[in-house]
Amino acid sequence: MSGYYFDEDLFKSNFNAKEPGTKSEDSYRLNHVPDKCFKLFPYKATTRKASPIVYELADAVSGFFRNSLNISAETLNFEELCMRIQDKIEIDDPDDVEVFKDIIRSLFFKEDNFQANNIGLYAYQTIVDNKSADRIADFLYCVLGLDDEDKENIKRAEREYPFNVLEKMVVDSIETHEERALSDDDRYFKVKRSIQQRFKEDFRFMLSSGMTSVDDFSNLLAFYYFYYVSQCTLTLDLFGNGSHNKLEKLYFALDWEKVSKNRQCCIEGWDKLANNISRMFSHAITLEILNQNDKPMMDYIDFKELADSSADMDVEIANEVKKAEQVYTSFIGDYKRFDAIGYIPGANLTDSAIRHLFECVLAQFNETDRKRASQFYSEKFSEFCKYRFVKNRKKSGLVLNLTERDIIFLTKLALRDMEKIRLNEMYAQYELRGVYLDSTSKSLLQEFFTKLNLIDKKSDSGDAQYVKRIL
Repeated sequence: MSGYYFDEDLFKSNFNAKEPGTKSEDSYRLNHVPDKCFKLFPYKATTRKASPIVYELADAVSGFFRNSLNISAETLNFEELCMRIQDKIEIDDPDDVEVFKDIIRSLFFKEDNFQANNIGLYAYQTIVDNKSADRIADFLYCVLGLDDEDKENIKRAEREYPFNVLEKMVVDSIETHEERALSDDDRYFKVKRSIQQRFKEDFRFMLSSGMTSVDDFSNLLAFYYFYYVSQCTLTLDLFGNGSHNKLEKLYFALDWEKVSKNRQCCIEGWDKLANNISRMFSHAITLEILNQNDKPMMDYIDFKELADSSADMDVEIANEVKKAEQVYTSFIGDYKRFDAIGYIPGANLTDSAIRHLFECVLAQFNETDRKRASQFYSEKFSEFCKYRFVKNRKKSGLVLNLTERDIIFLTKLALRDMEKIRLNEMYAQYELRGVYLDSTSKSLLQEFFTKLNLIDKKSDSGDAQYVKRIL
């Protein structure tokens, strides 16, 4: 036996499949629920009201730090917190109580949510009723690969920014406890494995350099959230021909420049990515079906590599995938055109069988009223992108976009502790973080730095021009 098998009974249980005797054979008799055996993305195929779209990664900073430190904290209620602190101090004049409470609210609360600017308090911040942000925080912690060394780096940074007296009283009033690390069953699968080290280096640099505001960490998480998920969507559509490490180029335009349709930012930017994003839910369901067993999670690339070990293995796994497809489609009685879906040549027999299963999943979403579930799922990411990294260029369409804020942030990460960096090396550093610029954008970016008096020009050659430190 190959070590891979499809467990039909587990599939029926996880997908809540109903046998023909309980419902008509011509009806839809299962539920498409990912994340039981394969965790790919942190989204729900439900409406925005049921699972809100997260537009600002500031909402995920608190959860990200809680995961990194393996702690949990109670949700802070303003009145309860004030009472606890009052028990530790003496306030004689009743009028002073309201003044005291006003101070607590102004320093530590935004509306009804506890928020603070000291890095030592980030793990205690609360965003009320935002499970979507919590899922994204869990997802980013898993796929960006933080470990015990990062935990110690956070604690070291916290010691460098000690609490004032009031902050210390707040912390002492919060009930916390250490949690176990996320188990293997709770962890998201890492499709891309060449992004984590760069993130960890940037994260550690920020902790050590004082770039520790909520805005700074929100920017960092936003860039890497986009970077990782966009690369995943591009890789998934390659099936067994994909790579866990190779990264695709995505071109951005500068916020203030004019673009034409023949520019790389139009051809190899958002347009390159948008269709892949629309297929996210179908990939999540396909991989969920394939992983209905008690084995470690496997993605398309893993299946291809296992099948490549021998011709017999390839046939054996392909047959199990076909079995999975037959069982799955037998419960989709309201769609009658599976037989019309042809087989697409793949990297091997297994890869071809997986591609066919995917096309079956995709077809029944696209051609029934279940397409709304697929749209709800994918819009959780596409709408974040449009809000944060996409700009409508009218005749040129939607284009990936860098604002001045993005440029300054990326340049700080590129420079690190250096006083200056070669212009061409700075572009290379952008690319290491998933941001590509064509020659026109590079020229305009150079003009931008020149206006800010940040270009140290040794000659007209790009190799002899430097960008100076941004304070």
